[in-house]
Amino acid sequence: METFINNSPKKEFFFFLIFALFYIPQSLSEEVFLSNKNFNTAELRYESPEKMLVKSLVEISEGRLDIALETIDTLIKQTPNFKLAYLIQGDLLLAHAKQISGIGDEHKSEKKEEIENFRNEAKVRIERYLNSLNLQNEPKIFAQLNEKDKYLFYVDAVNSRLYLYENINGKLTYKDDYYVSIGKNGFGKQYEGDKKTPVGVYFTGKKIKESLSDFYGDAAYPLSYPNEIDRKNKRNGSGIWLHGTPKTTYNRAPLASDGCIVLSNPDLMKLSSVLDTNKIPVIISFRSLKDLESANKNLTEKKLSLVNAIETWRKNWEDQDTDNYLKFYSKNFFSEKDNFDTWAERKKLIQSQKAKVSVGLSEISFFDYPNTENEIVLVDFIQDYKSPTIMNKMNKRQYWINENNEWRIMYEGGA
Repeated sequence: METFINNSPKKEFFFFLIFALFYIPQSLSEEVFLSNKNFNTAELRYESPEKMLVKSLVEISEGRLDIALETIDTLIKQTPNFKLAYLIQGDLLLAHAKQISGIGDEHKSEKKEEIENFRNEAKVRIERYLNSLNLQNEPKIFAQLNEKDKYLFYVDAVNSRLYLYENINGKLTYKDDYYVSIGKNGFGKQYEGDKKTPVGVYFTGKKIKESLSDFYGDAAYPLSYPNEIDRKNKRNGSGIWLHGTPKTTYNRAPLASDGCIVLSNPDLMKLSSVLDTNKIPVIISFRSLKDLESANKNLTEKKLSLVNAIETWRKNWEDQDTDNYLKFYSKNFFSEKDNFDTWAERKKLIQSQKAKVSVGLSEISFFDYPNTENEIVLVDFIQDYKSPTIMNKMNKRQYWINENNEWRIMYEGGA
């Protein structure tokens, strides 16, 4: 290939590029981006389209602009609908001819919003490789999967990233991660049409079989929004899916959907075998994995405290110890039919008969429920209840809330 750019690095271009992406001082840009200490270059060995894009920017940081152009050219040949790659290719070609002021400089006046979207996309893609996380370590996610739950998705909504974990011998094991788009107006959905992605714990549904427009890409999987807490808080809306992109584009901007989580079609197809297993738990959070490292330093103890609370609640119920049993319920408790007072009245009436009962819990899973105030955890299990008059086995769901360092049940019902 003809060399369009001479070998001397165009520092003006590079430093503005980093400044435009990160909005940090030039001196700090140089220190952060050029330092292998912070940049996980080992992860770039397997050349997915994203990794090739990031690799080209690393090559720019090293002053190898002609090599960067070769990388971008190869990327475009392999993924001809990757629009951000075309923009960087154009800027690399312009850099040899004159000084430019950053990504999309030639078009910034006429396509300001589109260029800003490209900058934001480049920013979140690069930041994924700038983090100092060791993804091979078990993540600091307050979650436990039972032996039948094989996978967990964790969506970092702030950084447009979906992480896939596999349940191996009871431990969350990192498998892969993917760039995603979320709602045009960010996250924290409240009502129909607000163009926000919900925050909470949801479960994937079966692949939508009906014929969908190309807008949704190669496949679409519904999420279980609104959940019990959403409905309690009068959040509404529907049609929150995990889906692909139109064939004309490789991906969408970080904030681009009407509330759905959107992946590129190739990434969605990589996940199809996982998604087709159905009912995959999805934690959509405003906290990054890095945030969780500081928030969940005592994770083992936290998990144990919840497990012990669940077992003590079960035993109090089985022993018909009504007073201690009801202490496990928050005064703000709700179910489909009850508040705390009506629930307590009904349970006191039933347990006053002192019938011998058996309460068995199995297949217990729990998931941290992102919340800015009290700590909340969604707990699913199979409940096997037996009394002289009733034998009932059901899928049960509870939400436990940490109130003054004591675990209390704030919701209970069927799952």
